[in-house]
Amino acid sequence: MATAGLQSIEECRLEEQVSLDGLKTASERNKWGQFATPTALALSLARYAHTILGNQAVRFLDPAIGTGSFYSALREVFPLGNIDAARGVELDPLFVNAAMKLWAEQGLRITEGDFTRQPLPDRRYNLVLANPPYVRHHHLSGEDKDRLKAKLLQSLRLEMSGLAGLYCYFMLLCHDWMEEQGLAIWLIPSEFMD
Repeated sequence: MATAGLQSIEECRLEEQVSLDGLKTASERNKWGQFATPTALALSLARYAHTILGNQAVRFLDPAIGTGSFYSALREVFPLGNIDAARGVELDPLFVNAAMKLWAEQGLRITEGDFTRQPLPDRRYNLVLANPPYVRHHHLSGEDKDRLKAKLLQSLRLEMSGLAGLYCYFMLLCHDWMEEQGLAIWLIPSEFMD
């Protein structure tokens, strides 16, 4: 993979995405909150981020990396020399393995695990591009809800409704991972406005 061009890696990523999606039923993907980001949308959001950040050094984070659609878009839009750091976190081991095969030699540091349980980084990030897991509140255990609510209360002094989906916790907990004046672009369901 190290010598393959970015376009070739993206083609492999798309094939891997289709393959992984086919391993789970729609119901299983729903419980995991796994909904793939279309390439064109990831590119559009990365281009928008570039118009805001310009040519400053980028410290990129995707807390639900999947196969790396946003990292692929970042690599296409931002000059490689401007990417100071890149990190992805992913819970599903199948996606972790796929992302590592695709991106480990391309500058992306991948952590396997639950983003909401990760220790805070030593250095914060200035760009988050993410499609967080759309896990509805009824798929979260009472123990997980209590843990996440307590974490938000400690971090942001914010009380969260028990009806919040997992993506809400991702967005709010990510605040502690970001630099001041950092940019975060999230793909979230329209129910957020409710």
